[in-house]
Amino acid sequence: MIDKIAAYIESCLDAGDIYGASFSLITPKGVTQYYRGKQGKDDFAIGLDPSMIYDLASVTKVVGTTTRIFQLLSDHTIRLDDPVARFLPGFAHKEITIKQLLLHNSGLPADIDNLTNMNREDLIAAVYDAKLINRPGEKFVYSDLGYIILGWIIRTVDGALARSIQDHVLYPLAMTNTGYNLNRPKVRFVPTEFDPRRGQIQGQVHDYKAFLLNGESGHAGLFSTLTDLTVFIEMMLNFGEYQGKRVLDENVFDWLGEYDVEGRTLGWERYNGKHQYLHTGYTGTAVAFDLDRQVGLVLLTNRVYPTSDNQVWNRDRQQVFDLFFNDQD
Repeated sequence: MIDKIAAYIESCLDAGDIYGASFSLITPKGVTQYYRGKQGKDDFAIGLDPSMIYDLASVTKVVGTTTRIFQLLSDHTIRLDDPVARFLPGFAHKEITIKQLLLHNSGLPADIDNLTNMNREDLIAAVYDAKLINRPGEKFVYSDLGYIILGWIIRTVDGALARSIQDHVLYPLAMTNTGYNLNRPKVRFVPTEFDPRRGQIQGQVHDYKAFLLNGESGHAGLFSTLTDLTVFIEMMLNFGEYQGKRVLDENVFDWLGEYDVEGRTLGWERYNGKHQYLHTGYTGTAVAFDLDRQVGLVLLTNRVYPTSDNQVWNRDRQQVFDLFFNDQD
């Protein structure tokens, strides 16, 4: 399987779909890691290596936010059917629940309009007061807003989002090169988009909503390396345990198998309705795992460099998923 995936990614590099890719395959036999291509062109024509740090974009949703929410559910600090307003009294929609946020069927819109004209306070107000586009529980709409709110719920319970994720998720897994607003040499950050207002984005969060929220949000903002994310997927494949440390209760994996709302379970996307789960990020990142076959995949690219107009990798990435989930070698 890994040979087929590697060969396909090599063909994408040769075609110029992306400048580089860092990816790993986790199997019962061990972990294989690959670093192919460059950060980018010209000054960024730097070969990828294990020290390189990627902007995870929406992979933040599962690695950080969903994992911490699962922990809080397991220790009964929160419940799936709790209304958001229990934790955020000023939230406009008293009927929306934590479960609906996780399943992306809360009725909230996918995004906020007119972001470019907003500051932090404007964005917070817009999320709190967002008008529903569907009745809660009625229809799936993938929404950043729901995960911004989940991040705020974590902050309400734990006092701070970044510290909560660090203490309860990253530290137990020794993911020392993962976090919000990482302080590392700039050259280690794989660049994302060139923005007319912000210039070349490198080491700062790409997502503008997360940028307005000081780099810390439930929907985006985490940075990480291939090695750290491989550890996270190893933990998921081992039903919540890694090197003797239990990060997630085993009942979490029953929950993942229980829900299927238009191809989504709690936090994660399902592949073909089986015990196969994945999540992607706008910048070109992805994680996936198959509990039945005990295999996992981490796939990191800078798809939006130098411009997010490059959509070819999104198609390519789906092909990688198809190879990963369907190849029985």
